[in-house]
Amino acid sequence: MQFTTSRKPSPKTRRFAKTLATFLSVPYITRGKSNLDYDETWMVVVEDHGNPQGLVRRDRRGEKTLRFTISAERNMSPTKREMPVVTGDSNMAKAIAEFLDLDYDPKSKAIRLINVKKGGITEFIDSGTNIVKLKIHEGTS
Repeated sequence: MQFTTSRKPSPKTRRFAKTLATFLSVPYITRGKSNLDYDETWMVVVEDHGNPQGLVRRDRRGEKTLRFTISAERNMSPTKREMPVVTGDSNMAKAIAEFLDLDYDPKSKAIRLINVKKGGITEFIDSGTNIVKLKIHEGTS
């Protein structure tokens, strides 16, 4: 899996994409004018009026979208660690784990967690520090 952005991203979108890529310990690739190779899985951060609004997962099986609103974001130092585990006792937590190709464990105590709460509030936590907080919109495909 690799992270990138739309072709002409705002600085905010580029920073957010790099933060997510670092959190997930996957490469961030500067998009520029290049096309995506669909033999690989790509996570493309898309934006609306300069603000990140969703992730589009593109691979040879097709395209899926996860729409969100950012409610908090903190820059993350580029450290490689274990892959995060998705927690939370809901169908949305399971769907996010599947979307991101991550393990799902509703009671995990891992160092890196993606904690999905009621109402779609999703926290990306590293060593107890909340790095990103999103509000996931229902009806994402």
